[in-house]
Amino acid sequence: MWSCWEHARYLDYESTYAHVSVIYNTMTQEIYQADVSLKTDAWTQDERPYRWTNPLYKDAYLAEAKQRNIDPDDAWDGVQWIELEVAEDFLEKAKAIFNGQNFDKRIQVPVDLEDDVLFQIAMEAHKRDITLNKMVEVLLQEAINHHKGLF
Repeated sequence: MWSCWEHARYLDYESTYAHVSVIYNTMTQEIYQADVSLKTDAWTQDERPYRWTNPLYKDAYLAEAKQRNIDPDDAWDGVQWIELEVAEDFLEKAKAIFNGQNFDKRIQVPVDLEDDVLFQIAMEAHKRDITLNKMVEVLLQEAINHHKGLF
């Protein structure tokens, strides 16, 4: 019933541990949004629900939520969604939560780097004897810490 999503249908899956839902286009099979949450009997405050929204439709969804006076960050009763930016991150978390398995709670962030910057980061990772991914994680954490210190 949201006009930002054409030909939309909603699928809901349930396991012993979790609920998963997917909103998709019936004509193209394109996924608009997907979410996963633990069942309430297994839910604790540190186990917030995860959601992925297709970036092609995110702005339209947010605009319609504003028009409907709905907080798009609110999953239910003041519980906030953890927004995931990478579809594969959602799939990994949803599969683990759905099956009652442990999972990596860190959020994957897409990073697009110029070749020369990537080379510099790779060289620094080599100097520190760590992986490229770990080096990017270190740099992002330093940037976050720096940003927090400014405000």
